[in-house]
Amino acid sequence: MLRPWHYSLVLDKASPHSIHQQLIEHFRAMIEGGAWLGGSALPSSRDIAQRLGINRKTVSRVYEELSAQGLIYTQPKRGTFVSQTPRSETPGPPRPRASMPARPEHDNATSSIYQLIQKTTAHHIRRVALHMHKLRPHDYDVTGLFNLKHMLANLLAHERRYLVSPDHITCGTWPVLQTALMHHLSLADGCLLLGHSASATLEKSLKRQGIQVLRLPAIPDGQAHDFIEQVEKYCINYPVSALWCDTSTLFEAQTIEATQTLVAQKLADYRLLLIDDQRSHLPFVQQHQPLSSRYAKSILLGSLYGECCDMFNLCYLASNLGFTSDFIHELNVQQQQSSLLNMLAQSELIKRGEYKKLLTTIHRFLQQT
Repeated sequence: MLRPWHYSLVLDKASPHSIHQQLIEHFRAMIEGGAWLGGSALPSSRDIAQRLGINRKTVSRVYEELSAQGLIYTQPKRGTFVSQTPRSETPGPPRPRASMPARPEHDNATSSIYQLIQKTTAHHIRRVALHMHKLRPHDYDVTGLFNLKHMLANLLAHERRYLVSPDHITCGTWPVLQTALMHHLSLADGCLLLGHSASATLEKSLKRQGIQVLRLPAIPDGQAHDFIEQVEKYCINYPVSALWCDTSTLFEAQTIEATQTLVAQKLADYRLLLIDDQRSHLPFVQQHQPLSSRYAKSILLGSLYGECCDMFNLCYLASNLGFTSDFIHELNVQQQQSSLLNMLAQSELIKRGEYKKLLTTIHRFLQQT
């Protein structure tokens, strides 16, 4: 069985950063981004050195630094493991889930969903792995699979009324997309307003990129007017250029169209870039309607399985304005082969019509628990 690091550790020889720096950033992104869960075993320094063709002492220094930061730990005669709660991370308030009941990460419900997704997708991953060498150049590009982007665009349009061109959708693992998006934000002037439910890890990552972050206070669900008032206060007192939050909690079903129009107009008045982060929700469920794509500057963040299964999850970014050349360049630098198998498998599922059946089954299962 392929381990995550067997196909995700890639060094960029043209990068201005040293091998040591690249390895540190890669491990930190995979751990803090949640791609490698706490307690996961890591390869030995010898294995990494042999695979990448580098000096073992370099890998040992990387492990020592990560251990000092509390991200990993070593047990004699057992190996090296990802820390359950890295010391460098300050626990933040739990993110609310609108349709999924709060539950421990590894309880029976999570285990059952994992097995369901694994049963549905594992054979697709094995199948496409055998045929990767047959891929033609137009089958894969820097922003994701051609077919997958078109199918996501169709699903967003029909299920969520979010109209966006397939060329304005990019897919991949969250650490890769997050790095490219943060680089894009760091080029813009002004502060970033962060929703109160955003994780402390995300806030820390944004600040590490030199982005000035202001966190909004807690706002009850369905209170779009209170949300607008808070945003206006910050925009009057600070040079705010972007807003990162989950807008699905702001609207009530009875008044969704009117309140969406009002929020979009206010954001447009202050020329804010909206980053609508709905990665925690099951996609294509009507309860989590995003802000209309008619809003001039917005990026919708989503994931194919919400928070149900990290291993088979795949994130996507949909922008009604497309992506800048700086964003594409950073994505070129960050994109890795690790997401290719996942994207191929999910594309195959959607093409066969199995993906929506799988989501429906997961949704029903969650409602019964």
